[in-house]
Amino acid sequence: MKRVCSCISLLAFAVGVGCSGGGGGPDPEPPKIVSGPSVSDIAARQAEINWSTDKKATSTVFYGETSSYTDSSKAAALVVNHSITLSGLTPFTTYHYKVASEDADGRSVSSGDRTFTTLAPTGELLDQGWDLFEQAELDSALVRFEDAYSYEPENVDVLEALGWTLLRLYRFESGSGELSARSVLEDALGREANRLDCLVALAFVYQATEMYEDAIVTAEHALTLAGGGYVFDHDADIGQSDIRYCLILSLVATGDFLGALDHSKIIDPTVDIDPEDASTWGGHSSFEEAVVVMVEGLRDLV
Repeated sequence: MKRVCSCISLLAFAVGVGCSGGGGGPDPEPPKIVSGPSVSDIAARQAEINWSTDKKATSTVFYGETSSYTDSSKAAALVVNHSITLSGLTPFTTYHYKVASEDADGRSVSSGDRTFTTLAPTGELLDQGWDLFEQAELDSALVRFEDAYSYEPENVDVLEALGWTLLRLYRFESGSGELSARSVLEDALGREANRLDCLVALAFVYQATEMYEDAIVTAEHALTLAGGGYVFDHDADIGQSDIRYCLILSLVATGDFLGALDHSKIIDPTVDIDPEDASTWGGHSSFEEAVVVMVEGLRDLV
């Protein structure tokens, strides 16, 4: 009996099976995908594909704008948690992809087709555009903002950037189909009524285009929202006094000289004009004329 067991043991060793019947040879099963694939960290030009397998295997992602998968990215390391970052992608584009993993013995598994869409590069275009705006390179800034607009025409950040740039370029109003400071700022405020920077820019546009009643309403709204102070983030020379001066000019244009006087005193408390006292008119023939001259002089204070 001892001799029989010994022979069996020798035979079992030769085929890789012990006396107890346990296995020690290659795993005959291919790897299995136990989670994923999924996409994370999607950006304008890259995305990360993740999945897990039940055994160590390589990582490959096949991808393209159709399920023909014109590109692939592979990592040869044998792992169970797989992560491949796809780069050089086209912004705002839908991609098809599938994943595949192969174990050390050449057995493989692959997923079905899935899709993801890259983001619009709006953020980076806005950053580039504002940098150019602050350097007074307005035509170049406009190109960046128009590119952002082509991706996200309803984005209020984009509309605000376009509005300010078109304002600086004196494109207050344009013909049909053309972007103008007025059109994009009104669009922005239609989506976000209390957007302060848009209100300020639109008040300037209304005043410049002699839409004085609209300028008054818009400037007053902006001053209310500004509260104790206002400075435009992309040009520190534009502040609360500029909003008020826009209001004053529009009040004068509509014949509200008393209102203009009241707001002028906020900018310059030394203003001393009394509508009932001709001696305070500085030698001018009327109160109205005195206010007009005084307002012109305020320009150097704003």
